[in-house]
Amino acid sequence: MEKYPNINILINVPDKYIPKAEFVFRTYCYILRLSPKFYYARHSEGIHIYYGAYNDKNYPIRIHFDEATADFFEGQELYPLDRVNFRKYNKEHIPFLFSQNGEIYSFFEDFSVIRKDLIASGFYFLTCWHEYVLSIKGVPKGRVDYKQSLQFRWDFIDVPIVDVYCQILHRAVQLQLPEFVRDIHWNEKKSFAVSLSHDIDYWHYWTPQQMMSTYHHNLTTIYKRPLAALFKMIGHSLHKVLGNNPWKKIRRIVRREEALNVQSTWFLLAKDDFEDPRQNYISNVEYREHILDLLNQQDIGLHGSPEAAFDYDILVKEIEVLKKLGFTPNGFRTHYLHFDYQRSFSILEQAGIKYDSTLGYWEHIGFRAGISFPFYPFNLKENRPFRVLEIPLIVMDTTLLSHKAMNLNFISAYYRLSAMLNKSAGYQSHVSLLWHNTTFDIVDFPFWGALYWRMIRSARRRNGWITSLSQIYDEWVNISY
Repeated sequence: MEKYPNINILINVPDKYIPKAEFVFRTYCYILRLSPKFYYARHSEGIHIYYGAYNDKNYPIRIHFDEATADFFEGQELYPLDRVNFRKYNKEHIPFLFSQNGEIYSFFEDFSVIRKDLIASGFYFLTCWHEYVLSIKGVPKGRVDYKQSLQFRWDFIDVPIVDVYCQILHRAVQLQLPEFVRDIHWNEKKSFAVSLSHDIDYWHYWTPQQMMSTYHHNLTTIYKRPLAALFKMIGHSLHKVLGNNPWKKIRRIVRREEALNVQSTWFLLAKDDFEDPRQNYISNVEYREHILDLLNQQDIGLHGSPEAAFDYDILVKEIEVLKKLGFTPNGFRTHYLHFDYQRSFSILEQAGIKYDSTLGYWEHIGFRAGISFPFYPFNLKENRPFRVLEIPLIVMDTTLLSHKAMNLNFISAYYRLSAMLNKSAGYQSHVSLLWHNTTFDIVDFPFWGALYWRMIRSARRRNGWITSLSQIYDEWVNISY
């Protein structure tokens, strides 16, 4: 971060808590395009931000710290819900932990005090502490239950809490340290970033067996849903008459993205013994030829099996399958979003994966770790950041449309996504869009493919940078190193 100005931060906390505080400060500074330089003492000259036990020095910015906080993160308990303090900021009700009651700021002539502990609060969300504690208390691992989250309990899933904490710090910097204010831009001149990706759960979904099964289902339920069932039956029949060619479908997506001058990441399954044989496409010689023909110039990531997120040997085996095809899968997203923060990031780091994009909820779009920006997750056992960049999964198509999740129609989804793009543009942040290749099927998902293309055009009008996850990774590495 040499191209960004050094900001001096004095951390006066117990030694065991220092790496945690540094981790959060670095996350904020990368977002604000600043280079943090840390000092450790009760007092030092030339300090811009102070975080620690109370002293009477009037540093430009002081952030509240409660001495019991360090001990809390040495334990394995949930933060008491009755101690969460909500305050309104930018028309949003924001939860603060480990903080003083009352206003967010105290302003004085020469310095500002942030009365909320932005560091401990940020650490709680960035580490997914709530789900970590639940997991060690016996909650089954796999896909995290959104309804167990604080985001669901307090209804702030659409608010990137950590982004807001960073904005609160930024406001104090603007007031007391205006020389450190930098434009938050992407790709040199873009206002915000949109990452695109496609999970290929099926290369050829409409096998003859699946066609017959679906036809039978629509036929037997036509009395309950006559219009929908008839539409599907006619549409699926045309699939058979005109030919259902998965190669043409993928080519259509690739060519249209190229025409729009945007890039995306394609996550491929590499396991060959799924219960559903349609997901074992990597072992099909014809489909492998299709993949190499269509995607050899595309950004490819590993769509790891649920087991790969929990077993190093399985992960490495699946990586090798893609490497033998000539791909370099630097990115990872697990199938079904099965993921355990501490265990899975350890395995990904050991295997040399550079970035992950799994941290999201299946049941609802939003911010599982409270942040929209890329960040380095934290290894609680070793008290250090992982060497894997997390690019949060924020929007997934099946989350929007499934009756088991948000169950939105495409019009409602359009307004939800438009609001999210507006928020991303306002925070100069990042939003990820995951669209499965099967969702572009106009028979089963009419208008949903069109929604994807409309969001791309909308983001472009807002001066968004629309690109692949690998490009986001490269951009963020340039910022953070």
